[in-house]
Amino acid sequence: MSISKFYENVDIFLTGGTGFLGKILIEKLLRSCNVRKIYILVRCKKGKTVEERKEELLNCKIFEKVLLKNPDICNKVECIEGNICEENLGISSSYMNLIRKNVSMVFHLAASLKFNEPFPDSFVNNVESTKNLIQVCRQMENLLVLVETSTAYSFCNNEEVNEKIYTMSRTYEEFKNLANVRNNASVEVTDENILEGRPNTYALTKAIIENYLNDFCRDLPLVIVRPSIVGCSWKEPIDGWNDSSTGANHLISAGMKGVLRTMLIDEDKYIDLVPADMVVNLLIAAAWKKAKIPHRRDDEIPIYNCTSRTINPLTWSEFTELLHVNFWNYPPKSTFLYPTKFPKKNYYWNRLCIVMQHQFPAMLTDIFQLAMGRKPMMMNIYRRVHKTMKVLQYFCTREWMFHANNLEELFKAMSTQDKQNFNFDISKLNWNDYIKNYILGFRRFVFKEDDSTIPLSRKNLLMKYYIILFMKIGLLLAFLYSLIFRKIKFII
Repeated sequence: MSISKFYENVDIFLTGGTGFLGKILIEKLLRSCNVRKIYILVRCKKGKTVEERKEELLNCKIFEKVLLKNPDICNKVECIEGNICEENLGISSSYMNLIRKNVSMVFHLAASLKFNEPFPDSFVNNVESTKNLIQVCRQMENLLVLVETSTAYSFCNNEEVNEKIYTMSRTYEEFKNLANVRNNASVEVTDENILEGRPNTYALTKAIIENYLNDFCRDLPLVIVRPSIVGCSWKEPIDGWNDSSTGANHLISAGMKGVLRTMLIDEDKYIDLVPADMVVNLLIAAAWKKAKIPHRRDDEIPIYNCTSRTINPLTWSEFTELLHVNFWNYPPKSTFLYPTKFPKKNYYWNRLCIVMQHQFPAMLTDIFQLAMGRKPMMMNIYRRVHKTMKVLQYFCTREWMFHANNLEELFKAMSTQDKQNFNFDISKLNWNDYIKNYILGFRRFVFKEDDSTIPLSRKNLLMKYYIILFMKIGLLLAFLYSLIFRKIKFII
């Protein structure tokens, strides 16, 4: 049975549906799979009702084509008020009865992506929330598959990561006790001993989840998908679509604006970047593969490393060079300074450049703003940039070998039609075209700028470049004149 045919008249339950990947998954299910219903767990956020949040979700740019083709398709989407951190997900009894009887497929995308979140908070938001979802799934009468979205970096304490779950030095219960602040007020929960060689609590909690599922949830038909660094969409539903400001997107945004001018990066290492639509296609295909086979408790949980290093490698040098070229080709309307090549391999040289290229221009700009009676903001912007740089630095100076045998075998097992409709073959991706669309996508969907403004933006950027260049030359000449004048005066 084809993937599209398999999903016909299926009821799906989805967490994280209002997030970046969640939106692409919903759009793909509506466009390519004739599902009967998609139930999305949402919170009443910022005073908005569940219906208002549904309207806000479907007003997103990526749903335009599918809604234009069939306006009634939005009736297949139903938002359910709840909270993933509560027992039974905080879902009302009436909706629970509906889910219990009708839902057969579950996609768990919800997670706290705050890398430096305190461990107790991250444990509740990521681990305990998954446990709450498991509680609901066990009540489903017709569950065929539950897909857990993890991260390729859950076991990044290993340089080589296979598609398997690695054991940890602590059990789930021990981590739970550590997360209880009242019992462990004197314990430093973010030290190397707790993280077990990982850079942040996000990677740690994802590893705990995988071990919890493996130890206590083998009765459920589970699949785990581990994407690496998720970038903009490649082709679906729109080239370069993006609305996320986390991870690599923050780096790209700061670089485009001429804010990021230096960063510690080992350009010889590989960046493991994957397009968002490929991740979504893999989620759908992996669920289909698992659901085709009757589940047995003794079965190993299928793991899929959704990564690019072993299939279509890209170095940081190649990545940043492509960024630099496209920053200049498709600049935003306004920038702080002109874009520059920002990778620095030496730690101390990078620290000096932070002072000279970040903090010094920011300080001068804020002094000027104060003199003009305006609110200074560049120093605050750079504090946030440096905080993000510190988080990303770990991934920019290391590399991993993520094996993706299960992913490749799954793609080979698919029919020719399914390979076209649910493509996640990253070997076919052209990085030059992808990065170009990445930058154009930032202009269109993040900065909300029309392509017609590109020629003028280029002229303004070039003008800014020459103004800054002349200022640098002027300061250098003034410095040299001062030295020469002092020497002449000393001789006289």
